[in-house]
Order: sequence, then structure tokens, then C-alpha cells
Amino acid sequence: MDEMINVLKEYQGNGALLLLYLAALLYLLITERNRRTRLMLVYLPLTILILFLLPPVYRFYTAQNEGDTYYRILWLLPMGVTMLYAGLRAAIRLPGPLRFAGYAVLCAAVIVCGSSVYRNSNVIKAENRLHVPHQVVDICDYLLADSGGQEVSAAFPSNIVQFVRQYTSRVNMPYGRDMLIARWGYWNEVYDAMEKPDTIEAKTLVRALNDTYTQYLVILQDRSVNGDFADYGMEYMGNVDGFDLWKNGNICP
Repeated sequence: MDEMINVLKEYQGNGALLLLYLAALLYLLITERNRRTRLMLVYLPLTILILFLLPPVYRFYTAQNEGDTYYRILWLLPMGVTMLYAGLRAAIRLPGPLRFAGYAVLCAAVIVCGSSVYRNSNVIKAENRLHVPHQVVDICDYLLADSGGQEVSAAFPSNIVQFVRQYTSRVNMPYGRDMLIARWGYWNEVYDAMEKPDTIEAKTLVRALNDTYTQYLVILQDRSVNGDFADYGMEYMGNVDGFDLWKNGNICP
């Protein structure tokens, strides 16, 4: 039971919205007469909450999935709809002028109990309409232009690898965002040669690129490298937005 309670505590944030939701749930349980509405906004959510707090359900879920994703079950709760519906139903029952005051109180409660998403450290200002770093756009366009618009494979540094697929599906990679999640324990020879050492061994990395049939290499210009990629069949293409681009001559014609 402690595990489920801890997950619920982490999910609730400051707890205010969860308390507001529980109050709305209780209000509808007492006052709502429409059977379909009671089913969707009361009975099903209560069933989900009860199942969520049952240790056998937790053990079954964690046996099939990662335990730190258990909170996603709570996404099934229609919190926003329930709070607004219950609040409006309560406000409508107020006499004339007080009804509009009820609407204002409802809006204020939702705002005060929550927090601005823009304060989150993971929210950054979009650099373009695509919402990906401009370096990714420039590099991918450069590689696709070099290939004549054909699908290519390229190894990217870990700081931008997760954005490539958001921009285009025509640039394949030997590894993606999965390598950035340490607890998953994934291994990839290109990532191992490119990201793990403080100093990249050119020969080792080129061998990994050949093994995975990777046509291009994108690397930070100030990355420490032991050896010269050109000595192992790589062709220097140029620098784009602070990243050196290399073409694998062992694979590309």
C-alpha cells in the first residue's frame, strides 16, 4: 500500500487540485441523478481509484511494466471535466446574481489550485514553428540535400538526438532517445564509442559506424578525438551550427 500512496503523493503536485477533484466527485455522488453521467464521472473514476490502491494491481502492473510509470493509470481520471461539471452544476443552483459569482469562484479555484506550466524547467521558448532546435533543422536539411533527398542514416550527439525524429523520418539513427534513459540498460556500439569516453577513439567509432551501416557522423566541434576520422575513410563535409559533419566513405559512394 505504501508504494501506491507514494505514487499518488508524487502525482498530486501540491495536492490542491486533487482535493478539489475529490470534492467534486463527492458532490456528484450525492447530487447527480443522470445515470450515464454518474457512470462516467463517478462510478468509473471511483473504480479506477480503488483498483489503483490495491496492492495486487500494483504488483501485476510492475511485473509487466516499469514501476515508475504506475501513475499513468491516474490519467484515466477525468479530473478537469469532473471539476468543471460539478462546479457549474453547483453554481447554476445559486440565485440570479450569485450564479455569476459562483462561476468566478470556480475559475479562481482552478487557477489558484494549479500552477503555471511555463514555470517548469523543461519548458523552453520555441525557436521555430516546428518546436525543435534550429541546429537539428539545419543539419538534417544539409544531410538530406547531400543525399539528393534520399533517406539517410546518421549518428547524432546525445544532446540533440531526441529531436531528430520530431523533425523528419527520413533521417535514421543507430540509436535514439532510448539510450538516454540509463535505467533501461540499453547498449549500442556507436553510442558506446561516441558518447561514453571523454576522448573519442576515431578508429573505434568509425568501426562502429561501419558495423551499423551509418552513413554520416554529426559531432560537436569541440569534442576531443584521438586520431583523424579521415584516416579511416571518413570525408569531412563542413561545420553546421557548431557541429562537424562527416560522411562515411566506407559506405557512401
